[in-house]
Amino acid sequence: MKKSLLFLTLAFALFTTSAQEFADFTLTGTHQGTGTFTNAALPNFTWIAAGTINNEVHILNDEVFDDGNEFENMFGQADQAENLRTQIYPNGSGTAGQPIFSKAKLTIDFDQITPAEGWGFCVVDIDVENCLISAVDENDNDVAIEDINDWLIELFDNNLTEDGLNTPKWDASHAALLGFNTPEDYMVYNNLILGGMDESEAAGAFFMPNIPLKSLIIDFENLQEGAYVSYHFYIASLRASGIHEDSDIHMNIYPNPADGEFRVQSLEFRLSRAALQLFGLDGKKLLEKTIPKGSEEITVDVRSLHSGLYFVRLTVGNKSVTKKLIIQK
Repeated sequence: MKKSLLFLTLAFALFTTSAQEFADFTLTGTHQGTGTFTNAALPNFTWIAAGTINNEVHILNDEVFDDGNEFENMFGQADQAENLRTQIYPNGSGTAGQPIFSKAKLTIDFDQITPAEGWGFCVVDIDVENCLISAVDENDNDVAIEDINDWLIELFDNNLTEDGLNTPKWDASHAALLGFNTPEDYMVYNNLILGGMDESEAAGAFFMPNIPLKSLIIDFENLQEGAYVSYHFYIASLRASGIHEDSDIHMNIYPNPADGEFRVQSLEFRLSRAALQLFGLDGKKLLEKTIPKGSEEITVDVRSLHSGLYFVRLTVGNKSVTKKLIIQK
């Protein structure tokens, strides 16, 4: 468990009381779609699953995690939260030691650069499969394996049964999840034989990236000759603000992403005095402006701030709305 990362995230959580949020997935094609958040410290995303996939990728919301794992402690119970379930064909009458041809790739492309903290993802039901974790950073570079190793918070069993504890194994030399029953002689990614492993219960892994990302990729391989295997993918975030989003308040921020300055428009400015605040990802208030009644729009200077994700909060009376702002220099 990465205690330093958890400390930073929990500190952020103090700013975001009752503020966990899972992504909602929407299919826009057989194997592709979008993922959305309402008020989270994470951009929306598009996703595509490709490879030897059996029928359609499924969106499920009936999984329940057993109490006690860190993913649940951080983001809440997964019951009613959506996940992507990807199932791939068996390898047929393959030959032990031969290349695996039944595989799939899930690619998550974020609409904007992600923050360095405040979110995580969970891969569940890794029993007779491989899952290789990779990513692309904000500069379009492949993320180093040692960095991805730092994201791993916990290997856990999602379904504690009388069969005992079933957790996946981790190959730190490749940043890969291996099936629970992977023989010790084959504890290296891409050095596994087809067949020979029994299925286990819902082994899972929880990751929290700690650098800004553009994309997240999971390469999934079936190690069985005759079994259809699948896994479940969750993504969750801490919300930008504990304040309730009020749909009655209109606020337009442009340009977004912003460079040296951004502008804010709201119909509320003409009707009442308002307050505008700018927060960093850690919840620290960086700026506050009072907007007099009758204003058309205001301009906010952010030349002193670094590139990254910020949150703009507009408060009018007892109503508030918070929106994400990307500063990109």
